[in-house]
Amino acid sequence: MDGVVRDKVGLKDLVVYKRFLKLLLASVISRFGDSIDSIAYSLMIYELTGSTLLLGTIFAVNAFPGIIFSPFSGVLVDRFSKRKTAVIGDTGRAFIVSLTAYLYLIGKLEPWHLFMFTFINSTFETFANPAKTSLLPLVLPKELFLSANSFSTSASSFAEILGLGAAGLIIGTLGYSGAIFIDGLTFLVSAVLVFFLRVEETKVDKEPLNMRNYFSELKEGFKFVKSQNIVMISLILFAFINFCLSPINVLLPAYVKDVLNSGPDGYGIIAMGFPIGMIIGGLVVAQFGSRFRISTLVSVGLVGVGVSYALFSLPGFLTIVHPLTIIIAATLFFVIGFFFPAVVAPLRAYMLSNTPREILGRVTSLAGMMTLSAMPIGGALTGLVSKVFDITSIFAIMGILIVIVSVLSLLNKDYRNA
Repeated sequence: MDGVVRDKVGLKDLVVYKRFLKLLLASVISRFGDSIDSIAYSLMIYELTGSTLLLGTIFAVNAFPGIIFSPFSGVLVDRFSKRKTAVIGDTGRAFIVSLTAYLYLIGKLEPWHLFMFTFINSTFETFANPAKTSLLPLVLPKELFLSANSFSTSASSFAEILGLGAAGLIIGTLGYSGAIFIDGLTFLVSAVLVFFLRVEETKVDKEPLNMRNYFSELKEGFKFVKSQNIVMISLILFAFINFCLSPINVLLPAYVKDVLNSGPDGYGIIAMGFPIGMIIGGLVVAQFGSRFRISTLVSVGLVGVGVSYALFSLPGFLTIVHPLTIIIAATLFFVIGFFFPAVVAPLRAYMLSNTPREILGRVTSLAGMMTLSAMPIGGALTGLVSKVFDITSIFAIMGILIVIVSVLSLLNKDYRNA
């Protein structure tokens, strides 16, 4: 990652690393379960409470642990076994999800349970995710990090599509509780796979953890990020992209209904465009990405995402034949998904390659905290801005901002040469 063109590596080079494939399988299985759960859980909450306000509040609660506990989880991941931390996190999530399904099955699930279980489950996730990310350098050489991250993006998107597609059948056959039990089972399978993952972790010889040592180690992580220009830029870009994409996540249903004059069928077609694009884009970056500079990949990705995003504002959507509006919107969403791995995978690979293993958990957790913080902020501002600007104008503004940031980032010499 020093600015020179790297050796050409691709998908074929990954398959010989069995431990990576096992780690990837664990993530893909849990992602499949999450996709089923995302539909079953939402419908279950709405059926139980009948309130869209509570539905939105619970999903906001889901983000809080990542924002609050990420710095703390990073310190623990760097101190203790990453494999064991990931296993405990997935096992804890399996228990909480299964308990939720059981209480619903016997008719004992109350709204306050949902808030408590959502918070606990997300807390386990806050510890498990940086631990799994920190395992990657233990199972792969640096030159494969880009291909690995890109391929993981494709695999996760494929699992998401399968889960979303299977959700209706599973819910119809097994009910909400059965679908959520399946999600719990996927976490348990993930925990078992990681438990039997053989990795050599360096034992950390540190003083017992107390408040003074905790803040000292946390400061060490922040200090490293501050000293590494490109790592800092990567974290900022992570947060910025999530912030800019918040409006399309929040306003897409209204866009489909009010701008495209379509309904649930049109929404489903458009929404599928993004993960399909992610699958294909991730495979392309995994196979060919190592031939290019990090800055080249990210800049091309940002421009592709930004331009496609801005094109959602085309006034022609309002005048052409109705089915074509859905096709064009789905195509644009596909293009956004296609270019997205070119932004995310290289930045993740760079951080993994250039962050010392002993502080990788803290840096990963910091990235997660910034990313999660940007989403609710962007979502809240979207609600306010939508009172002033129409939906298509918001999409156009955000798309243009992404392109501008792509150009501005190239002004940094270190980033440009990465």
